[in-house]
Amino acid sequence: MKKIVFISLALLLGVFSAKAQCIPTKPGALPYSTGENLSYVLSYKWNAVNTDVATASLKLDTLRYNGNLVYYSRMTARTKAFFDTFFKAREDFRSWFAMDTGRPLKYTRNTLEGKYTATNTYLYNWASRKIRATWKMGSKPQQTADLPLTDCTYDLPSIIYFLRRMDTSNLKEGKSYKVTYGIDDDVYTISLTFKGRENKKIRGIGKVKCLHFGCNVVAGEMFTGNEDAQLWVSDDDNHIPIYFMAPLKVGAVTGRLSGYKGLSHKLATVK
Repeated sequence: MKKIVFISLALLLGVFSAKAQCIPTKPGALPYSTGENLSYVLSYKWNAVNTDVATASLKLDTLRYNGNLVYYSRMTARTKAFFDTFFKAREDFRSWFAMDTGRPLKYTRNTLEGKYTATNTYLYNWASRKIRATWKMGSKPQQTADLPLTDCTYDLPSIIYFLRRMDTSNLKEGKSYKVTYGIDDDVYTISLTFKGRENKKIRGIGKVKCLHFGCNVVAGEMFTGNEDAQLWVSDDDNHIPIYFMAPLKVGAVTGRLSGYKGLSHKLATVK
């Protein structure tokens, strides 16, 4: 169950080496607004075992940053009390991003996974096209460096809101979309491949009209690299993450929407 919470948040899209190119966004009204609050339950599956191990939330607000009104998103996750005894995990990701363009301005991460800790602070300089990144992982000394910044670069919370603005009017099965995001000391490119439209039944929510995407994961400590992660997003004007599944070397981690408040549009549920 190690790192289930972080995997659920950071790798639901998967890391994939590819040439970065911006995803077309839909013009007009944004699919989100201040006060939106999404709740999720994270589970671990292995053979007959299917256990809810953690909860997560994604909240959106507005505040002043350098004198300008901006969006402020906070994404948190925590293991349930019972599992804290075995492996306590706490995740706190925060992002400040422009209300008009969605460009990230500041990002922080504060992670506790058992005895392991990690912190990030990113300051985006769009004039110099660089991210001033400061990070500390475990007992290693704190480090600072400049990371590359392109029009397609985001952090973990802001990338979710950017992807929700995707223009889905011309989606074709098998077509892939790419975007980059930074975490710790590096910037990665991820790829989403559209697999089609379907109704997804979610416990406590009902059936939701969804856009289904697959994404490659790189073989390593947690993944075999032989199976794609899967992501279902509501097929409406909200485009909120509804369900995801990421295969591990042993079992799989899943996440499902468990509650929502303040949506800008009605959720596309079906009878």
